[in-house]
Amino acid sequence: MEFILHCYPVAMIALILIGFLGSWMNPRFKKFLIILCLMTNGVYIVWRFGYTLPVSRPADIVMGVILIATECIGFLQLLVFYTLVWKERKREPETLGDQDHWPSVDILIATYNEERHVLKKSVAGCLSLDYPKELVNIYLCDDGRRTDIQKLAEELGVHYVTRPNNEHAKAGNLNHAMSCSNGELIVTMDADMVPLPSFLQKTVGYFKKEKVAFVQTPQAFYNEDPYQYNLFSGANIPNEQDFFMRRLQAGKDRFNAVMYVGSNTVFRRSALEEIGGFATGVITEDMATGMLLQTKFKSVFVKEVLAVGLSPETWTDLLKQRDRWCRGNIQCGKKWNPLFLKGLTPMQRILYFDGILFWFFGVFKMVYILAPLLFLLFGIHSLKTDLWSITSFWLPAFLGSYLSFKAVSDRQRSMSWSHIYDTSMAPHMAISALSEFIFKKRFDFKVTPKGVNTDRRKFKYTTALPCAILLAMTLFALGKILYELWFLHTFDMNVTSYHLFWALYNMTGLILALLVAFDRPRFRSSERFTVNKPAAFSTVSGDEHECELIDVSDTGARIRLPYQADLHMYYHVDGLIIDAVGKVPARVMWTTKDEADIEIGLHFKEMDKELYVKLIGFMFNEENAKKADREKRADTLSTVLRFFMKTEKSPDAFKRKHVREAFQGLGTLLFPDDAEKGAHEIMIKDISLSGCQIESGVPLEMNEHVLVSINEKDLDQRLALVCWIKKRRKRYTAGVKFIDGYAAQSIGDPVA
Repeated sequence: MEFILHCYPVAMIALILIGFLGSWMNPRFKKFLIILCLMTNGVYIVWRFGYTLPVSRPADIVMGVILIATECIGFLQLLVFYTLVWKERKREPETLGDQDHWPSVDILIATYNEERHVLKKSVAGCLSLDYPKELVNIYLCDDGRRTDIQKLAEELGVHYVTRPNNEHAKAGNLNHAMSCSNGELIVTMDADMVPLPSFLQKTVGYFKKEKVAFVQTPQAFYNEDPYQYNLFSGANIPNEQDFFMRRLQAGKDRFNAVMYVGSNTVFRRSALEEIGGFATGVITEDMATGMLLQTKFKSVFVKEVLAVGLSPETWTDLLKQRDRWCRGNIQCGKKWNPLFLKGLTPMQRILYFDGILFWFFGVFKMVYILAPLLFLLFGIHSLKTDLWSITSFWLPAFLGSYLSFKAVSDRQRSMSWSHIYDTSMAPHMAISALSEFIFKKRFDFKVTPKGVNTDRRKFKYTTALPCAILLAMTLFALGKILYELWFLHTFDMNVTSYHLFWALYNMTGLILALLVAFDRPRFRSSERFTVNKPAAFSTVSGDEHECELIDVSDTGARIRLPYQADLHMYYHVDGLIIDAVGKVPARVMWTTKDEADIEIGLHFKEMDKELYVKLIGFMFNEENAKKADREKRADTLSTVLRFFMKTEKSPDAFKRKHVREAFQGLGTLLFPDDAEKGAHEIMIKDISLSGCQIESGVPLEMNEHVLVSINEKDLDQRLALVCWIKKRRKRYTAGVKFIDGYAAQSIGDPVA
């Protein structure tokens, strides 16, 4: 045994490192690495059963059995995962040729209480589809029975469908819409999802094969999820769902087990009718519908992103969404147990059962979090071993898992971020899974809010409380260990050290869980797409000027052009001219000088249907819809540093509601609450009706009242509030907001 403890870890770690380095040069080494990962994890499980189960006390036995059962389930899930990524099914595109039959298509957009502006984009995206218009019918299926949504449907020229009750929630809504339509194919779109123009072109062709019941495309998102946004990591990590929606779904495609995810899907009507329509009786109709179809038909997964939508925008909303998914999947497993459902293949049964089992990840993660804490705080053993033995068997298994996952995920996901995701959601998901599985708690369907803007940073105390308690327990355990080490000299390195390392590893996830609970303000209700393309703008005088279109949404845009101090055209813009769209009516909201250029913020005025549809088609294309899909500088330390470096201690209360003149001039600053400070000369950098930006050599404080006068334009003193401050060397730049009711009329017509 001693020989094995010395030779086994060295040999396996060496082979794992060779396999990982080889995977950079030849993809075949990835399979070798996967085999090593499964071998080392299998050896670890055998060692755990044979040598580490505690038998001294009842509490130890209970925790020991719970932990090893959790690890065994994890090993089985590891087998399924690497079966999926072992080989990806690469489908040849199926396009519709000139001689093919082009089927009619009904697009069903199910809605309940989503905002009008969110639905408008979705409908406009459907109207932009590159498919014969006479073959496409769009149905706005409103379970909220709202007058304004009915008017929206009339304005955009699409069908409005409603029903007297909301029986069976979304599934009932879709089934009712099916009865009101007759297209050969049915597309389901969530209310916030916007299809790209090529959506039907790249999916309908697969229905040339009669056995194909549905074609699923990934759910992708054009806004940042709470992990990306709250941790200032949108450019550093992909959306939390991307890895499943693209990589794992492609693996499931090999076994005709692609999951229907509720949106971005095309169905054959006759196949749906054969199973009685969309599955009802559960709160997530999608998984059940796809599984029932696959008992008789084939499914197809198209890996390319062909529609994009909105992720949950707050941490609380994300947890509510996952709670619903968790409960819904467990409900599906109870009603249609995949292990016994007639018509499924053995591999389909395994994959669907694994999909249901996944939603107990909160329970499993809580076991891993509590096991070391129970030992450090109360001396309860969950495994009985020494430091050298656990290092010899655990380290090769962990290193094999870490590096093989890194190799197969292609930087789309890492074990570190999987650890963070699971830890942050674990307490809530554990409660959801256990309450649904054991107690059969009734759960009413709730729509996840989308397109909601907020103007303040909020810490979600309620949702963060479980992780805060676990973090406090960890810190207390660390304090207890330090006390024993320094004062009692009872620290047992052989046993305590690996529990300590385990607790520290969990602590990184708990810290990130608390940081993500700080919801950042979202001032815009409509997300901007970065464009950086040539454009032009027109003025009220009829002149046109070239500019660069920096970013655009369906409500406004930002443009840049060289600054000329003697021109006032910047304040008389009446339209933005985009080649692929036309002239979009606009008005100026703000201007600001940036070195030799000036940037102008535009707000779009009301536009007709055709122009709006063109604008949505311009925004939602393959190029603009792409988001970061690889991890970059995504380690825990970098993420924490980004959070603290970029987080403002106070929300930005200085909102630019009026046009800013890029004005450079001198002014005077006084302090009404402290006359002894005297008067100070300042530089006015820009000014609007509501405030200005100043540069001063005198220190300023947040929320301090000051008196500002502009020497060249207006000598009257204006009372203002300091809203933000930036210090560079010995100079202070500050934004101040006028609060005395006087406006800056002396600026003149350009900003009036």
